[in-house]
Amino acid sequence: TAVCLSILAALAICIALNAGQTYLLPIAVALVFAVILAPLCSRIEWFLIPRALAAFFTLIIAGGIAYLAFSLIAQPASRWMGDAPQLIQRAEKQLRKLQEPLKPITDISKEVQDLNIVPSTPTPASRTVVVQQPGLAASVIASVQTAVVQTGFIFILCYFFLITRGEFRMKFIAFQPTLRERVRAARVFRDVEKRVAGYIVTFSMINVVVGVGTGLACWQLGLPEPLMWGGLAAMFNFIPFLGPAIMMGLLGLAGLATFDTLVEASFPVLAFMSISFLEANLITPTIVGRRMTLNPLAIILVVSFWIWIWGPIGGVIALPLLIMFKVICDHTPALRVVGALIGAPLERTAKVDEIIPVAPPPAIIEDPTPLMDGVLTDGARVDGALLPPTEPQPPLRPATGIA
Repeated sequence: TAVCLSILAALAICIALNAGQTYLLPIAVALVFAVILAPLCSRIEWFLIPRALAAFFTLIIAGGIAYLAFSLIAQPASRWMGDAPQLIQRAEKQLRKLQEPLKPITDISKEVQDLNIVPSTPTPASRTVVVQQPGLAASVIASVQTAVVQTGFIFILCYFFLITRGEFRMKFIAFQPTLRERVRAARVFRDVEKRVAGYIVTFSMINVVVGVGTGLACWQLGLPEPLMWGGLAAMFNFIPFLGPAIMMGLLGLAGLATFDTLVEASFPVLAFMSISFLEANLITPTIVGRRMTLNPLAIILVVSFWIWIWGPIGGVIALPLLIMFKVICDHTPALRVVGALIGAPLERTAKVDEIIPVAPPPAIIEDPTPLMDGVLTDGARVDGALLPPTEPQPPLRPATGIA
């Protein structure tokens, strides 16, 4: 049946995405970064800089910002790693204090396990096989090599996505069969670039505020390396729900390793919870809620799905991919129900179906750019490319603009 075929197709897609992680993950990350960086690249092109050079400058700026952010976190983290043995011992002592009230229960469970253990006598023919695992240094070197190769691949792909985005958009719009489909395609490209970039930039500023607040709170509470904790809070906040939970766990362990009492150890976690509560219930709804509201259940499902498929990096790009999919759903009549389930509409704009299917004379249109960046009439050009003619249209009727 159709339902069984759909389930099998979904399972096949999941298996293919998981199996092709090494190849598909850099492509997805590069695509998301290209969509986010496209407005910056366009701003640089305004200064009459060629697109190839503008894309290069865009990647240099983005790479420099990322390098500064990671360097601010890496140096304090290296000092923490140097003191890791002592910090782990202090944390274990604090955890043992928490386990003391549960000691009778754990003793009973151990006795039950001992009763269920059946001693086995070794046979003369039995042999012990030891599988030698690769050393820690070899694993770290292999991971670093893979990360460097994938990062370089992502930068190369992102560069070519940036320099070819206009050509791809132009050709995709030009080969739509009708004017209505061209309008819809142009709006999808426009809204994907606008919404994803705006959403990520806005959330980046919000996360910087969260990071600064967390760093100041850790500094006030006496937690070592407050700059590192502020940077980690800003980074983990890009992963909805799961990121703040991980951050609370790290702050809890740091508090246990730093302070002498459990009450003092809980202060960093409580401070971060307060900051996250204000961010989630006051700052984000005030700034972002007016533009777009996503269903929390949809966010949790999508983030968990991409983490399951592609690991932590999948969780980072899950939200931009969800926004792209929602924009496509909002502009596709057959998928508008899915878009409504994902979240409220991005903005109330004129639907494509409400636009007259004929093109008024160019003299009547004062500013066609907000509609579809110049794609209106037969023979019109998009970035210098001639559009194919549409089917014959009825006589034009007077109009004063586009709805």
